[in-house]
Amino acid sequence: MTGLRRRSRNTRKQNARPLIARHSASLAKCLVRWRWFALVLGLATLGPLWWAQAGLRVNRELAAMFAPDDPVLNDYQTLQSTFGGNVVVMLVYEDDLWSVDGVRRNRQWSTRVDSIEGVAGVLSVAKLVDVFAYLRPALPFSNRSEPALLDRGDPIAEQFRDLFEGYTHGPERSGRSTASIVAMIDPQFASRAVGALKTLSREMGNQAVLVGEPVLLEDAFDMIVADGRRLAIGTISLLCLVIVVSLQDLRIVLLSAASITWSTIATRALMVAWGIEMSLVSTILIAIVAVIVVASAMHLGVQRFRGAVTIERVLAGLAIPISLTCLTDAAGFASLMVSDVRPVTQFGVMTATAAMMVMVSLVLFAPAIMSLPDRLSSRWVRNASRSGHAVTMSVRHHDALRSMARWCVERSGVLSVLVVVTVLIGGIYVSRLTTNTSFLKNFRDDSSIVSAYVRIEDRLGGAGVMDVMIPAPDQITSEFLKTVRELEDRLRAIRVGSQHDVGLTKVLSLADADAVAAQVTMLSFVSPEVRLAGMRSAIPTFAEALLTFPNASDDRSSQTDQATEQRWLRIMLRTQEDLPGPDKTALTEAVRNEVESSVWKTSRRPVVTGYSVLMANLVSSLVRDQWWALTTALFFVGAILWWSTRRFGEMIAALAVNTIPILIVLACTGLFGGELDLGSAMIGAVSIGLSIDGSVHFLTGYHRRLRRGHAAVDAAIDSAADLGAPILLASLALVVGFAVLITSPFVPTSTFGLLVSVTLGLSSIANLTLLPALVIAFSRSSKVMR
Repeated sequence: MTGLRRRSRNTRKQNARPLIARHSASLAKCLVRWRWFALVLGLATLGPLWWAQAGLRVNRELAAMFAPDDPVLNDYQTLQSTFGGNVVVMLVYEDDLWSVDGVRRNRQWSTRVDSIEGVAGVLSVAKLVDVFAYLRPALPFSNRSEPALLDRGDPIAEQFRDLFEGYTHGPERSGRSTASIVAMIDPQFASRAVGALKTLSREMGNQAVLVGEPVLLEDAFDMIVADGRRLAIGTISLLCLVIVVSLQDLRIVLLSAASITWSTIATRALMVAWGIEMSLVSTILIAIVAVIVVASAMHLGVQRFRGAVTIERVLAGLAIPISLTCLTDAAGFASLMVSDVRPVTQFGVMTATAAMMVMVSLVLFAPAIMSLPDRLSSRWVRNASRSGHAVTMSVRHHDALRSMARWCVERSGVLSVLVVVTVLIGGIYVSRLTTNTSFLKNFRDDSSIVSAYVRIEDRLGGAGVMDVMIPAPDQITSEFLKTVRELEDRLRAIRVGSQHDVGLTKVLSLADADAVAAQVTMLSFVSPEVRLAGMRSAIPTFAEALLTFPNASDDRSSQTDQATEQRWLRIMLRTQEDLPGPDKTALTEAVRNEVESSVWKTSRRPVVTGYSVLMANLVSSLVRDQWWALTTALFFVGAILWWSTRRFGEMIAALAVNTIPILIVLACTGLFGGELDLGSAMIGAVSIGLSIDGSVHFLTGYHRRLRRGHAAVDAAIDSAADLGAPILLASLALVVGFAVLITSPFVPTSTFGLLVSVTLGLSSIANLTLLPALVIAFSRSSKVMR
């Protein structure tokens, strides 16, 4: 009975593919019969889809990069809502700042900045001069000719200048200083205000630069949107050139153009219908669609002219493998949806949808366009087709491919062990890669963005921003401010890193300002609340950004929630932005430990947040999620392969063969000093979905030959040799398409293009060498088990 059941199962496995083949033949006949109707349907839907996709927009908000319930984002939003929600921009320039003329110029520029719509307040040296005049008022009969803050002999003035060094000014160098006008901008008017500030910075001269979170995001998105259009044009142009040179057939070019256009418009229309917006990495959608379309069209083109083959036979032979490759592409992209990083999740949804739309577009356009007259192809291709011989390109290296496949099959046992060892070692090594947590490193070193931030790093002590929110009592007391300053001293003493040389570059709060003010005789007798109220009257927006005052504003009280019923004091921290990932993580954890270890007489917990914490957590989350995404991609792609082959061993072989190039590429990235970033963290799941294309076509040809009675070894060798040309040409299309992304000025896009290109190139070779060997090894092991 056991033998009968085994034979019955084997019979069902053998009959499964013929049944699919019969259905694919019927489907191909139906598509050819209704090809002109499908073409008209595809063209007719372009108009409505184009109208529907017009509402798709790019969301440039920082919150759009995180899940709505992300606790790190919630802490950052609590910080903004508690202290007014303003975002900070710094207008930086060089000047002889500590002179009467320097202060006068600083006041002029500060007034210009303060008058811009959307700017809620300004902090600058000129503002500090006014505040210090409150601390050191001029005597009635004094003949002082310069502001009190410029008095080099006044120790309190010196302390006050040092207090704000790194924010309003940098250290003096050869009589000149780096001046910084800190503008606090209402987020509702951020885009307009940033545009006006950029105009002002150009008016101030070449040395003036504008930096800050909204500036970085605006410049980044402008660059990426323009980059997406440029990459789309470059990708499509190069891929069309590859088609013309390799296949010499304008029908494949027409098919690719029609499918790319329809798939992109349909995908964008569905995004609008689903309420999904384009984000940081979604702007390369057209380039991704072009690569998927051309890879499929390559198979159609090569098979169409493998002798005198009708379009019906081509569609019947490729309907299943092309459908499976679109499904595996979709599975690879869709696996990115497990990420907590919203741009990556939306990118996964968008590209997975695009892969499915590619399959629909090929159904609509391929039968009709591939049925167009042969004169659209070159004479060389027409002669090959009429003579019944395969085109020269597909047979030129046939013997070399056969010899290579045979050599690998004869050593299938050794190669199987080598594959297992490579997967284990590669996995261990890749898991130790470090993470790039600096958002600034997403741009090339010669970009204006990086140049501006390098200047901030060098002149103002660091562009990294962190914040600590401390719950404050209803009445600010000297004891509370003393406790805050003790915490600040511990924060300044933090040292992390392998050499214990990494720490905070600046720690500042109103507790420090009050300590300086308390040294003034006239103010030493009043309470801290009175001193702080005086500072608030001089620089209201800045003071309210560091401490919540009772009845700060009617607008604030109308938005008061549970978080702002408690008074809060803010400690501003600065770090070097370009710190290595492990050092930045260790520094953040050290700050959090110091803050949480302090005892505060309130039920509310202190909060450590800030832009640097937010962005570091973004990349760390993505890198953490990449392993879940890769695991998800392997599971779903494996399920599709098992459904198509019904052989568990072949599924494992295909997944292993396509995982090895990913591990090799990532390991080499670490070996040459690279780090995981926004681009490299996505290549695992994406590459699996794309590279499995070659495996699907190989396994399809392998099983076709088995059904014809070929021995397993001969079937594997012949499949590798016969399918080598279409697999290599399709891989060439993928490599060329993604290689265009290398030219992007946005480093994650460039990294993504480079690593995916190399991975897909290695995968195409592995699918023609290692996969036949592993398939035979699993075939022999299953026979031994039976």
